[in-house]
Amino acid sequence: MELWLVCALLTVVCYGVGEGLSKEPTVRLGSARMLVLYALGSAPIYAAWFVLGSGWERLTPFGVVLATASAVCGCFGTIFWFRAIESGTASVVSGFTAAYPVITVAAAVVILGVSLVPVQVVAIAFLLIGAVVLGLHDHPGEAAVGRAWLVPMLFAVVLWGAWGILERMSIDALGFAGNAGIYVVVSTPIYLAVASRGLRGTGSWDRAGVREAVPSLFLFSIAGITIFLAIGLGPIAIVVPLTTAYPIVAILVRRFWMDERLTFPQKFAIALAMVGAFLATL
Repeated sequence: MELWLVCALLTVVCYGVGEGLSKEPTVRLGSARMLVLYALGSAPIYAAWFVLGSGWERLTPFGVVLATASAVCGCFGTIFWFRAIESGTASVVSGFTAAYPVITVAAAVVILGVSLVPVQVVAIAFLLIGAVVLGLHDHPGEAAVGRAWLVPMLFAVVLWGAWGILERMSIDALGFAGNAGIYVVVSTPIYLAVASRGLRGTGSWDRAGVREAVPSLFLFSIAGITIFLAIGLGPIAIVVPLTTAYPIVAILVRRFWMDERLTFPQKFAIALAMVGAFLATL
């Protein structure tokens, strides 16, 4: 099994379990506090990667611009995702993320000259339809959560889609270590600045909430490394759709561990999205 595929599958597992466990601590602490914990937890990892990998050796002005743009898109996508997961149903929000590869793959075709086979076109259509159904449907009656999550999730999808192509271009220009260094320098201040505005909102720094957050944030940190490696080593038109299979894991965690129910239209939409992600790997 090729290394990029191993990294992509590890990303699926780590992001899936982490996202499945993240709903409760995000509601308890608030998205701002989760962002602080996420930023402070991941910063040492990327900084160490930069130093140990001598990332400064490949720094170029153009590469730094690409890495900066990638970091901005990636971290604001994550910020909006935390807002979405705070107000929406975790299973639905997870499924909706399957839409962002459409943007990445389209950009890869236009910018990098990547060719799409018919099955990948079908996959993109499945991803789009699944995302639209998820966005239009809500739980019935008292179980309804509304669509406050939809707007931040749309922003997250667009930003993550742009991040995917920019990340590949940045890694090609700077290497893994150089890209990691720019990412941590750019993203950490953004995370902390955005989070500082929301620290007076819902939630508090209670120990139980922080303990609940640790497993998901730890898994997110691992996935942050493996997805960098998968995107840098593998074919981007396959890697990005493949890694969006992680909602399957998140949904299974929510269903069997947290007993979170789904309506039939939501199951149908998630199934479409997952089939689309699978077809994109063929």
